[in-house]
Amino acid sequence: MRIQNEYLLSILFLAAAFALLTFPRLGAAEEGCAAAQCHAAMLKSSHVHPVVDSCETCHQAVITPHPQKKKKTFRLVQNEPALCTQCHPPFGTMQYVHSPVKNGLCTTCHDPHGSQEAGLLRKPVKDLCLSCHEDKGGKKFVHGPVATGDCTACHNPHEAKARALLLKNGAELCFTCHADMEGELKKKTVHQALSGGCTSCHDPHGSSFGKLLSAEGDKLCFSCHSGIAEQLQKAKSIHAPLKSGKGCVSCHAPHASDNAKLLPKNGAEFCRGCHAGTVLKEQTVLHGPLKEGKCTPCHSPHSSLNVRLLTYDYSSDFYISYADKEYQLCFACHNRDLLRFASTSYATGFRDGNSNLHFIHVNRKDRGKNCKTCHLVHASDQQKLIARKVPFGKWSLPIGFTKTENGGSCAPGCHKKYSYDRKSRNKTQEQKTQDSKRESAK
Repeated sequence: MRIQNEYLLSILFLAAAFALLTFPRLGAAEEGCAAAQCHAAMLKSSHVHPVVDSCETCHQAVITPHPQKKKKTFRLVQNEPALCTQCHPPFGTMQYVHSPVKNGLCTTCHDPHGSQEAGLLRKPVKDLCLSCHEDKGGKKFVHGPVATGDCTACHNPHEAKARALLLKNGAELCFTCHADMEGELKKKTVHQALSGGCTSCHDPHGSSFGKLLSAEGDKLCFSCHSGIAEQLQKAKSIHAPLKSGKGCVSCHAPHASDNAKLLPKNGAEFCRGCHAGTVLKEQTVLHGPLKEGKCTPCHSPHSSLNVRLLTYDYSSDFYISYADKEYQLCFACHNRDLLRFASTSYATGFRDGNSNLHFIHVNRKDRGKNCKTCHLVHASDQQKLIARKVPFGKWSLPIGFTKTENGGSCAPGCHKKYSYDRKSRNKTQEQKTQDSKRESAK
């Protein structure tokens, strides 16, 4: 019996010795697993997982000898992520979790032994991210962090409280770099698109269009402002800035402004930046809309079915056969009664007694006079916007208007000087008969 026991002890001793020879000491990886004949490159990376120094922390022998062809002689102490969370705090408690983390696949992104990249990443950050998110690269214009491969400047690689694993929500994240825009958005009028965040107009990764816009120029604007696009398709006249390279931003700030409609300045003041000659220095009598600082009562700011962006049709002819459809532009504000009655005591101040001189000049089937025959449309240095001269073919026809307390007089190139007075008739019946014949003969 003693001999048998000694024999068994000998067998056990030999087996233990064989195991020690077969499996190098896992606690000294340089002398065992990472020896030249086995995993020689394991500890030569720039960044080495600290636990590699003690292989048995993660690995456990299951059969001997090691190695064996087509057999796994070691297994993990635990499967990931439980193995990883023995040392690393667990992820997955926040609302948004990166898919590999959610599925417990830590080694999808991290090499468990060593890497040339910080954080034991399998590839440089940019290459690693693009291996799954290939649609975020390769654009003509690239966001700075994407271009430098610094995806984690905006995204948390594991989990986040904000969607898309963003470090902060919406514009708050953008402001960490674009600090000037935070102040910009405190202005009185903010582009409504920004209520959906900066990505309503900008692609945060890359774009085929400048400024990382998600569409080209005006096409981007028209994706919301479709009514303007429809107007342009039917328009007879289009505001010149819309046909320029800058398009909509020629007149509108894309983010915010202290003025209505995202304009850099209010109303007529802004328009005069381009249309400086519309009102001359000496022209102190302004057309009503301009006096209120507005151009849009008469001109559409984008496009129109009429020439000169007019809101209603207006003929530029010197003579017009009068009809009630004429002068729609003027009578959008003015009372058309001033042309309807040959005799009136209220419809117009341009009358001799009750004789309506507007009616005499304009309400004619043949050779009725256009409003522009006597009036300037924007501003004048005379009352009632009366012009000093008006174009008549190649000639500048003088008006010769003089205002009096109850009327005035004019001595245009088309007839001799006549006076009118609202309180008493200044002409004899003979003069009126001659005037009537003269007008009929024209």
